[in-house]
Amino acid sequence: MNRKKNKFFIFFVVNIFLISIIFVLAIFVFNFLNKINLNDNEYVKGQIIINPDVKSPEILDRTLEIKLIAKTDKNLNWDFKPLKEIIEVKIGENNIVEYYGKNISKQTITSTANFLLTPKEVNAYLIKTECFCFIEQTLESGQSQIFTMIFYIDPSIDSDKKFDDLKELVFTYEFSEYKS
Repeated sequence: MNRKKNKFFIFFVVNIFLISIIFVLAIFVFNFLNKINLNDNEYVKGQIIINPDVKSPEILDRTLEIKLIAKTDKNLNWDFKPLKEIIEVKIGENNIVEYYGKNISKQTITSTANFLLTPKEVNAYLIKTECFCFIEQTLESGQSQIFTMIFYIDPSIDSDKKFDDLKELVFTYEFSEYKS
């Protein structure tokens, strides 16, 4: 009987010791993770709004012509078009582009917009600070809306030699019905 008590006591003490070690390690890990702040980084992932009030670091004299194209999926009964088909922008300057959208069906439709940039290699330099493409858009039957995107072209594109001859970009948005 005494032997069973000793085994139980040893088992109990060892478990308390292991739980204490785990607790102490958890405190160290928690403090370490708080110091490195995983949410604070300089990268844009999935084109999520980081700060819609962000300003470009500098504006260059170099300009680019941007052709705006609007499309809808063949199954989406919306009228969708850019308010201006071509814009000229300075690299580094904040710009607003606007598109007109109208639901011409007899039902409420929720849709999402996919964005395509040509040439696609410029994507690394396109900073979208606000865009209708970030969230679903719902229009009731007959309802119209102006959709906006605020962006700038990162001035560091000027130091990338493969874009020295770049004169024009194409922004294409295509709306398709959102299926949940």
